[in-house]
Amino acid sequence: MTKDKNLSPIEQRVLLYLVNTLYARTKSATLFLVITCAVYLALQAGQFPRQALLAWYAVLLLVLLGRLLLTRAYNRRRATSNHDLETWLHRFRWGILATGITLGSLNIFFFPRHSLPHQMLAFLFPMGLTAGILTMMPDFFSFAIYACTLLLPDAYAAFALGDWLHTGIGALILILLVFFVKFNRDYSGNFISARKLLYENESLVKDLEKEKNKLINRLGRILNDSSNEIYVADAQSLQIIQVNQGAIQNLGYGADEFSAINLLTIFCDLDQETWEELIAPLRSNEQESVHYKGRNRRKNGTVYPIDATIQLSSQDSPPIIVATVKDITERHKWEQKLIYQANYDQLTGLLNRHYMQSYINSAFIRARRNRKKLALMFMDLDNFKNINDSLGHDVGDEVLKQTADRIRSLLRGSDTPIRSGGDEFMVLLEGLQDSNHANVVARKLVNLFQEPFIINMQEIYMTVSIGISIYPDDSELMEQLLQYADMAMYHAKEAGKNNYRFFSREMSKISDEKMLIAGHLRRAIENGELSLVFQPQVDIRKRTIVGAEALLRWHNLQLGNVPPDKFIKIAEEIGFIEEIGNWVLKEACREAKTWQEVSAGECYVAVNISSQQFRTGTLMAGIDQALNSSGLDNRLLELEITESLLLQYEHNINTIDALHHRGLRLALDDFGTGYSSLSYLKRFPLQVLKIDRSFTRELEEDDSDRALVQAIIAMAQSLRLDIVAEGIETRQQLEFLRQCGVQVVQGYLFSPPVPPAEFKQLLRDESRIWQKIQPERRAAAGGR
Repeated sequence: MTKDKNLSPIEQRVLLYLVNTLYARTKSATLFLVITCAVYLALQAGQFPRQALLAWYAVLLLVLLGRLLLTRAYNRRRATSNHDLETWLHRFRWGILATGITLGSLNIFFFPRHSLPHQMLAFLFPMGLTAGILTMMPDFFSFAIYACTLLLPDAYAAFALGDWLHTGIGALILILLVFFVKFNRDYSGNFISARKLLYENESLVKDLEKEKNKLINRLGRILNDSSNEIYVADAQSLQIIQVNQGAIQNLGYGADEFSAINLLTIFCDLDQETWEELIAPLRSNEQESVHYKGRNRRKNGTVYPIDATIQLSSQDSPPIIVATVKDITERHKWEQKLIYQANYDQLTGLLNRHYMQSYINSAFIRARRNRKKLALMFMDLDNFKNINDSLGHDVGDEVLKQTADRIRSLLRGSDTPIRSGGDEFMVLLEGLQDSNHANVVARKLVNLFQEPFIINMQEIYMTVSIGISIYPDDSELMEQLLQYADMAMYHAKEAGKNNYRFFSREMSKISDEKMLIAGHLRRAIENGELSLVFQPQVDIRKRTIVGAEALLRWHNLQLGNVPPDKFIKIAEEIGFIEEIGNWVLKEACREAKTWQEVSAGECYVAVNISSQQFRTGTLMAGIDQALNSSGLDNRLLELEITESLLLQYEHNINTIDALHHRGLRLALDDFGTGYSSLSYLKRFPLQVLKIDRSFTRELEEDDSDRALVQAIIAMAQSLRLDIVAEGIETRQQLEFLRQCGVQVVQGYLFSPPVPPAEFKQLLRDESRIWQKIQPERRAAAGGR
């Protein structure tokens, strides 16, 4: 910079700030050097005479003392007069030079030549001191002096040893010196530029504010006839001298009554002390006007929000106060309404997801301050979509409102319910000593939803699944706690719904595994990793294969063989099951078409249908495409649907009827494991009932299973349904079912699920499956 007299006001302020910063940091830097140098000398004490080291340390202390005295002199003089900043800057640089020379002399006089560890310490100590002030020294010239006086002797000591290793170290020190100097040059330049820009912006803001205030002042004087309220009052007594028509109309006083009224009677939120504080900038001529936001009181005692501009006119005799007041009642209502709409759910009146984040962060701060725990509960209404689909959105909305009311009724005043969206709610429990209170609340919430909702004189039963994470036990980060509570809630659903779960680390591992499987699963079709195997369904009277169930398999190079019961559920969760289901339909129909060429009679293929395929509404299109592309007769495609699917979609019976009218076979899979409602067997156009393997497995040992299977068979026969018994593994099971009148069976006794080529071989030579049947029981080779 140039001399003080040539500097602009802003440059003068920048230079003053620079010098103030340099001297302000001297004390801490000095203390740092005293301590670190003492430690360094103690570490090197065994390498040199102690008296010599103490003498050097005494010289350093004298230099540092001189710098402290210089800083003290600067602080005193700065407080009493405008001094020559350039002179004080030069003095600071001389102090830096003295400090640098003293520190740099260490490796000139006391460089350890025989101990490699002490040599490394000697090399690293000056580097550390230099790096330590890299961003503490905003004056580039001062830093360059300091860095050179510390690191050049360091490099000299390395070069002086003469061998290639120390020569390389010396070169590296010089490179580091160049880097430090360049870095500080950029830092110092940015420091000066940033400060200059700050002062320029401050100056600009002041100029703009001044112009704005002048404009407001001029406008206030010409708006006597404004619809706003305008008050003219004595600047000392605040007795009102004059008002405009807007004030008369809004306050309800007569024009002649204002002369007896004090301005603070109207500005009801102000007393004499706060009034004086408000207008102090006017009395000192620092501002031309001040703004006040508060309330005015009418003659009848009612109050309303106002926004006022207050000015002091000292030219008048006596001086007067001019207050221009705007009634902001409507604006205030709209602001409050907008705030409410932005932060609260309009349906339930609970806090919404928008406000949730800032509110939870505030709760975390309170928990940290009070050293308490906090529970975050995620609640999801089980099967809520069924309510919307079957009873309509109006009923669904009423369920949500009553849900909010139930949650409120159970919570303390310090607890906070939130509707995070859809049928999902959150509860924030604050001030917990331990997680037991969250356990109690969660149990009460689950029990509370055992009672039905009464809507339009109709009882509606709804359960909840709850996931809970604890602050700070599980995490101190909001996003993680939200994720953990959500994860725990999904585990509660997987455990059968209508319950609650606390987050555990094991859940996180399971979630990571799901994410890994989901990532590979999305590319499984395009990578050709999916395949079908077929398990024969055998007519034991005609001793022939009449069909096969198509079973999906997935082999991934990284994951290996992934069980269907693991990846099917994940496919449903990520919305990929529809694409997989269409692929299965297409491949199964294509293979079944080829069977007709080698089979002795017609041979159908059975395909399992996911509830999600049914729900999306594209199932019909997928079936049509599979049948048309393969040329398979509609009669040879059997769709296996579950009892739970019928329960969820009984209102959409038209879709099932449409499948039946197309000539497709409809089979009720795993009968007896779900709701087992006989009404489904009568109401839906089913042709086949499959007896689940869980009943056939223990036929030889369990009388109850035998009785149940006999009852299921009798019922199916009375309804004229075909029967397929799954899981047949022994001849005894086969004989029992034959005696009960079952004609078609499926199981490992005849064949495990086999690849397409092997299944065709079975069709060509069906005698092979009968040759496998032996009197003794065969153990199953694995699950489906």
